[in-house]
Amino acid sequence: MKTKIFVTTGSVLEFDSLIKEIDKINKDQKYDVVCQTGVGNYNPKHTKHYKFKKSLAKDYSWADIIITHTGAGTLLELLNKNKKIICISNPKAVDNHEIAENFAKEGCLLFLNGNKLTELNDLIKKDFKLKKYSSTKSTIGKEVLKFILKS
Repeated sequence: MKTKIFVTTGSVLEFDSLIKEIDKINKDQKYDVVCQTGVGNYNPKHTKHYKFKKSLAKDYSWADIIITHTGAGTLLELLNKNKKIICISNPKAVDNHEIAENFAKEGCLLFLNGNKLTELNDLIKKDFKLKKYSSTKSTIGKEVLKFILKS
């Protein structure tokens, strides 16, 4: 059975470089991939894709691996689902990816700098077991909330 991968780029910035890389990785159709491309312009040739949906919940539930941008809201939603997550910083964003890096340090997700997308396939192939996120044990959730409230 093929590994099911869901890729989400968010709704604010295009992340065509990520979609192009996952399309290249899946040119032989070795994975079952669905991409939410958001405001991007690239339409993948080797994956199912769409721009937006009201809810990504069904895609999150369906996937074995979720590849996502560093949006704090998305990360918190995913961590509470206890999914295998690969979080990638968007080089075009002026966001604060330290939140994602901290979750990676805690072992809750894998983090990849968006300037190193050629390493993505190795992370997908990697047999990894992430620690279950627990908001009671972690202080990162509180830090994320503080960050959001400051903005």
